[in-house]
Amino acid sequence: MRQEIDRAIISIQNGDGNGLALLYELTRRAVFAFVLPIINDYQLAEDIMQETYVKAYRAAGSYEPGTSGINWLFTIARNRALNIIKERHRDEQVDFDAQHERAGAIVEKPNWDTPTIDLAKSVLEPDEQNILFLHAIGEYKHREIAELMGLPLGTVTWKYQTAVKKMQQNLKEGAED
Repeated sequence: MRQEIDRAIISIQNGDGNGLALLYELTRRAVFAFVLPIINDYQLAEDIMQETYVKAYRAAGSYEPGTSGINWLFTIARNRALNIIKERHRDEQVDFDAQHERAGAIVEKPNWDTPTIDLAKSVLEPDEQNILFLHAIGEYKHREIAELMGLPLGTVTWKYQTAVKKMQQNLKEGAED
């Protein structure tokens, strides 16, 4: 799969629009699964995923063939997600909705509570998070995750099982409290 991703990006560099469609089909679930835990907003994660491919198309010339195409896409997606988080933080500093609430107006705010994702972020190592999210959110098989991440299948399976055990243990300890 890594070689197919590389070929798709090279195809984009050569001006072939079909390369973008192929890149999208090969990686869309992975990019979405990568972005969702960062942004904690399903709709916004979809938007960022789409923007990632627009930016990838425009920046295809900067990709160096033979490097990891999926990591290149993840970098584009992460940068966009972090920029949105910064924009939100800046907007919260001058939050007119909060001023209306203080004045007595009721403002509906969406609930972005994602306890499972938050738990995974607090309990798991970054590589365990990626594997768990790629499997659970992106619906990738362990073999596909191994190809995407350039890891042996046994390592991916072991890290996934370790991640699940850590999550179960933490939930069990929380229930006992």
